[in-house]
Amino acid sequence: PPGIFMVGMEYRWMPPISRLIEEVDSGKHGDLLTLAIREHRFPFLVKVENWNRFNRYTGGTLVEKGCHFFDLMRRIIRSEPVSIFASGGQAQNHKDEVYGTETPDIIDHAFIVVEFANGAKASLDLCMFAEDEQNEQVIAICERGKVEARSPESVVRIVERRHVSGTTREPLAPEQRAVPKVHEIPVPKELAAAGYHEGATYHELRAFVDSARNRRLTPVSAHDGTMAVAMGVAAHESIRTGRKCRLEGLSRRSDGLQLNPTGDGPLAGDGPTARL
Repeated sequence: PPGIFMVGMEYRWMPPISRLIEEVDSGKHGDLLTLAIREHRFPFLVKVENWNRFNRYTGGTLVEKGCHFFDLMRRIIRSEPVSIFASGGQAQNHKDEVYGTETPDIIDHAFIVVEFANGAKASLDLCMFAEDEQNEQVIAICERGKVEARSPESVVRIVERRHVSGTTREPLAPEQRAVPKVHEIPVPKELAAAGYHEGATYHELRAFVDSARNRRLTPVSAHDGTMAVAMGVAAHESIRTGRKCRLEGLSRRSDGLQLNPTGDGPLAGDGPTARL
């Protein structure tokens, strides 16, 4: 390529999540059917001039923070989102802070459901006041099994189901059940010290350098970044309207993404159209 450009989506390179992606990509567990992501953590940290306290600067929590999870959804599912429904609000964080004469307006929790073109569904459970550390789970459920990545434990739990269809009157006896395999994913101290997210910074930068040296496309394109932001915008639009938000189509030109709140949500009726 004539130039090198890569969007910084480092969650792809967190060691346990990277292993989960490998497992799903291998196809040995069958097609991916559902994906669940949870992050329970501490509030946003203080940044330069407190830019991350207001929606007008960040695009909203589900853009500034949620874009990483929406990128993971597209990467793992390998399909495009067609609709998003979200519920969220500002329950606790930053309400006692004042900047000039303004109080922060960013949300601190949300539940999001995303439907994809290939039929898969994904969810995000984000809470910014749950714990003093960043606790994350990514759970991929496939036709024949389940793969779960956990942080900060840095483990991957894999279950290969022995029985898929429910054809018995009682649950399987313990000796008949599949035994989960738990894999610890070691993270060298040097990599953990070089950045956050269990050494993901190092692996992400190495991928960028490899692309530059070998003159090949980077693993996270401008389109990937745009879609992650668009999904965050759609989620905020869904919260604002109380309706499912359809992503009508993303142009790579300036006419942008059309977000159409539909009557499929709890507040039926025609809604306005938002554009990114």
